[in-house]
Amino acid sequence: MYRFSIQTKITLPFMLLFAVIIFAISIVTISLFNRKYDEQFSVETREWLEAIVQTNYIYEPEKVKRAYRAEVVVFGQDGSISSSTLTNPTGSLFQLATDLKIHQVQKQLRDGFDDGFILENVTVFSKPYKAIYYLQSDGHLYCLIRPIDKIAEARQQAILLMIGVASSGVFLVICISYLIGRNLGKPISNLVAFTHRVADGNLNIQCEITTRDEIGNLTASFNQMTVDLRNSRDELIQVERLAVAGKMATSFAHEIRNPLSSMRMLAQMLLNPSLTEANRHQSLQYILEEIERIDLIVKGLMDFAKPERLMRSECDLRHVLQEIMNLMGANLRHHKISLIENYDSSIGPILLDYDKIKQVIINLLLNAIESQPNNGEIRVSTRKREDRVYICVSDNGKGISPSDLDRVFEPFFTTKLEGTGLGLANSKRIIDQHGGKMRIESILGKGTEVKIEIPVESNTSQE
Repeated sequence: MYRFSIQTKITLPFMLLFAVIIFAISIVTISLFNRKYDEQFSVETREWLEAIVQTNYIYEPEKVKRAYRAEVVVFGQDGSISSSTLTNPTGSLFQLATDLKIHQVQKQLRDGFDDGFILENVTVFSKPYKAIYYLQSDGHLYCLIRPIDKIAEARQQAILLMIGVASSGVFLVICISYLIGRNLGKPISNLVAFTHRVADGNLNIQCEITTRDEIGNLTASFNQMTVDLRNSRDELIQVERLAVAGKMATSFAHEIRNPLSSMRMLAQMLLNPSLTEANRHQSLQYILEEIERIDLIVKGLMDFAKPERLMRSECDLRHVLQEIMNLMGANLRHHKISLIENYDSSIGPILLDYDKIKQVIINLLLNAIESQPNNGEIRVSTRKREDRVYICVSDNGKGISPSDLDRVFEPFFTTKLEGTGLGLANSKRIIDQHGGKMRIESILGKGTEVKIEIPVESNTSQE
């Protein structure tokens, strides 16, 4: 459905209305002019003929022609021409009688039509005339014809003048309607553009108020609404930050509580003077391992809370993945897991942070190895579709339950006995930094598939 702008909706009805009114007035004016002028001309012609009859000029056609500049044609009772001041070298007398409608007029006059006078507009020898007929007492038909070619020219000029006036009026109405529509439509257009920017998330702008009317009041209301939305958004972000900070603090405390408890017990054992040197050395070794575990948790949390800036460069994705597979080869062979690779050769160099992508893929491979027994299978493949590159890592391990699948990207969430629960959370954040997406599909008891989608050219912020 075609959408008209507010300016068009305002101006178009006014333009059509005024155009119809102006042209209707012009047509009526021209029609009244023609009618009045024709009536006046007819009355004048009749008065001339009455004067001619009263002064007996009716028998002197040449004097009538000189005095009134009109032509005279007299017809006999049989329709023949008795006399005529009208000459035309190319016309015939029969044609003249036909043009003047003699037989029709004679019949009307004999029937007593219009007290002996009849007025007609005729065309004689291709020229327009006003003809008045008078039936003489001797039965002859007297015809006085006045040329009206100049009247036709004047009428045409009047019509052209009225058309010009009407066109000028319509043009003026169009200009005025356009200005009115522009004055009304421009503030509305600015307000619409402003709402679009606000809808895109820019709440730090204000729409300029250019009018002091209802539209100005509406603009002021939108500005106030934008301020309220910005304040509400800031408050909501603050609340969300506090909630996330509280949740992460709780998870962090839970993760380091176990190693701290172990270290406490080991430290208490070291205070026992009867403890052998070998047991003392072993306790110290356990304490160092727990400290390393806490350090790993803290490092993962810091990476998640404040990610490093991406260092992008053009990389051959196939080469990157083959390097990772060679690096993980010993681990795969140790667990007797077969690796199946299928890379799309049409994928060219793309912008990646080599180290970060390597961290993601290694983390996915370690998860796949830990999720299945020996003699398992891991598939790594790539493909390209339009401007996106897809990396798929799948295994035939134990899979993930539906209840856990919704939480796999949450910080500190893990189903493994050992681990920080930050691996997948950091991996997803890295892919998000690349402007991509990470999705996990899993069927309990059959395996898991991780799909990574990365744009070939990304303008996403690297922060």
